[in-house]
Amino acid sequence: MAAPPAAGPPIATLTIDARIDEISRATSWLAELAASEGWPEDVRFGLELSLEEALTNVISYGFPDRAVEPEIAVECYHLPRGRVELRLIDNGIAFDPTSIAEPGVPQSLEDAKIGGHGVQLMRHFLESLSYSRRQGKNELCLVAGSGAPAGEGA
Repeated sequence: MAAPPAAGPPIATLTIDARIDEISRATSWLAELAASEGWPEDVRFGLELSLEEALTNVISYGFPDRAVEPEIAVECYHLPRGRVELRLIDNGIAFDPTSIAEPGVPQSLEDAKIGGHGVQLMRHFLESLSYSRRQGKNELCLVAGSGAPAGEGA
């Protein structure tokens, strides 16, 4: 389960609609924030790629019947040691992307499947990736900054 932010209120928050074209608005917002905050390029890249992957999943699969009005927010926090945390919060169907096992290595090019590698990319570029479900909302926490990929001492 994700811990509360370690450094107080978010430094920035963005609310988006559940439309694929909103992903570019979110990644532009993040790039502008990274530039104004002076984040290292690897931190910006890892968070931007991971946010794009996570939002694609939420928007594409989180609201299959539109029984509820979609709510999607991204919050950004400063953490100790120059780390940055993004929290993606949505009221879509419950889904824990951290429970997805890494795909096996294909034996040949013909055995390789297209898609299903987003969480693996996120694990590679982030220090940690965690999920919780609270009060009917998904909360996915993406942390970057130390150079240690998720699963390697996060």
